[in-house]
Amino acid sequence: MKALVVNYGVGNLFSISSGLKRAGFEVEISKEIKNADLIVFPGVGAFSAVSRFIQINSDKINDLRKSGVHFLGVCLGLQIMFEKGTEGGESKGLGWFKGTVDKIHANVKLPHIGWDKIYVSGDCELTEGLDGKYAYYVHSYVAYTNDHVVMKSNYGIEYPAMVCKENVVGTQFHPEKSSETGRIFFDNLKRWVSR
Repeated sequence: MKALVVNYGVGNLFSISSGLKRAGFEVEISKEIKNADLIVFPGVGAFSAVSRFIQINSDKINDLRKSGVHFLGVCLGLQIMFEKGTEGGESKGLGWFKGTVDKIHANVKLPHIGWDKIYVSGDCELTEGLDGKYAYYVHSYVAYTNDHVVMKSNYGIEYPAMVCKENVVGTQFHPEKSSETGRIFFDNLKRWVSR
């Protein structure tokens, strides 16, 4: 199975690629959006910096999604799947999920860096074996939404840890940095993509 990791000019390409390879994916990193079994939007970076890339390529991205290609968004990659984000000024996302990505509205230290529990709150096969596990986070922004949220976490406020619908999944946590939790997630991901 082939996974395409989209290089839209932010970091985290190689750690997410390593996690995918360990799960058995053949991985390509590319600036070009093209067909694959799984297309991955990696994390790290600002919403506004990626929004332009997403808008330029939105027709191709949406065509691939409609054709049945699976998509994974990690951290920022999850956030750009929403309607809009405020980081670096208000910017448009893909609009696959309803909601706005904004700074964590709580009296807590930002960025949030570290481990927190994740809780299953909806139905998605990608959550199997993950309820109550700890996952690794690096972020200051979250999606404010109730749309297709299947896992939650808490850092001053409760927020979506995973969203999932049809052939699209996004995680606010970094599975590639989440040790055993990440290994379970990537195994689930491989099974999900291959079915």
